[in-house]
Amino acid sequence: AVYDKKVLDSLVPVLKYHKVSCIGTAGTVKYLKAKGITAKSVVTGFDFDGRVKSLEKKNFAAILADHAKKTHMVALSKLGTRPINAVIVDLYKPTKKGFPESMDIGGQALIRAAVKNFASVAVAFDKKSIDDLAWELKENRGETTLKFRKKQAKSALKFIAQRAILEASYF
Repeated sequence: AVYDKKVLDSLVPVLKYHKVSCIGTAGTVKYLKAKGITAKSVVTGFDFDGRVKSLEKKNFAAILADHAKKTHMVALSKLGTRPINAVIVDLYKPTKKGFPESMDIGGQALIRAAVKNFASVAVAFDKKSIDDLAWELKENRGETTLKFRKKQAKSALKFIAQRAILEASYF
C-alpha cells in the first residue's frame, strides 16, 4: 500500500523478473498492473471511506505467520491465503490542518506487523528502504537475508516512532 506510487519504480523490474504477485490497495494495484505486475486488491467489503482498507485479518495473518511453523502455514491455507514475504508501504503525510483524519493507521499497522515478524518478512517504508529492498532482491535472486530484514525492521521502528512524535505535536 503506497501513497506515492513512483517509489515503486526501482522495484518494478525485480518484481517482473521474479514473477512476483502482489496485493495492495486499489490505487497501488492499478499502478502495478499498468507496469505489467500481477496484482490484486486487498480491500474487501466496506472500507469506511478508506479508513480500514488495509486492515484485513487475512492480510495480517499472512504477514504475521511464522514461515518455519507448519501449523501457521496450514492455518493460512485454511484462510485461503499464503504467507506474505515483504510489506511495502509509503504512508501518506499527516497534516496539522487535517489531523487526526490525516493519520495513516493501516500503513503503520502493516509496518509494525512486518517488524514483529522480521524473521520471515521484509519491510520497506519509504523511497530509500524500497530502493534498498530492490537492491537486496537483485543481489540475492529474489530473496532477502535475515541481516537485511533485521536492519530494515530497526529502521522501520525508528520511522514509526518519529511519525508518532510528529502526530502528537498536532494535538
